[in-house]
Amino acid sequence: MARSSHLVARLIACLALAWQPCSALGQKLEDDTQAWLNLSLEGELDDATAISLDFSRRWREDRRAGEQHTARVTVMREVADGVRIGGGGGIFETEGGGTELRPHQELVLARGRFSGRTRLEERFFDGADRMELRFRQQVRYAQPLGRRTELGVSGEYLGLVQTRERGSAGPRDEWRARVVLSRKVSEALSLGLAYLIIYTPREGAADRVSHIPQAAILYRF
Repeated sequence: MARSSHLVARLIACLALAWQPCSALGQKLEDDTQAWLNLSLEGELDDATAISLDFSRRWREDRRAGEQHTARVTVMREVADGVRIGGGGGIFETEGGGTELRPHQELVLARGRFSGRTRLEERFFDGADRMELRFRQQVRYAQPLGRRTELGVSGEYLGLVQTRERGSAGPRDEWRARVVLSRKVSEALSLGLAYLIIYTPREGAADRVSHIPQAAILYRF
């Protein structure tokens, strides 16, 4: 147990140090704070196919276009030991009236306590010139802290392959790091608390850092 605790501590330290170079160089950053409430429902369609329904409410500052409500469905099929493929789609509604439709496809590889997810998203925005195409790569580690408690640490890179506006000079890359502590309160229900940090480098403007505490509810059916 002591060895596992040291490993988790090192992973968390690495995530924290990922933002250290900006501070060390005295680079000016633009901060904003959000709060997300996530609800997930997971079930099995057959022995090899699973479905998940994800909903969230995101309280955001006015400069980020206000609050947002999201709904997403994903179907994944296990095609080999530790290999799943699938996809789905989501709707993202912003308080200001903007709507985004977001189909996605993904591949998940899992080995022991580590997993990696590769996702491609097609994003359709109201009034945009064209579809935005985004690539996402996530790596996650899960550490049990007892029979019912788990600590998860993940890092993710998001990159725009195609922007929604032709000739756009806006941000194209984004980095995310997340720590979540979850507790299984019954065979079907798990509760969690998480902290997500999003770093967005920008040309011609201060880089943005978003601090996002989260509460998560997971129900398996």
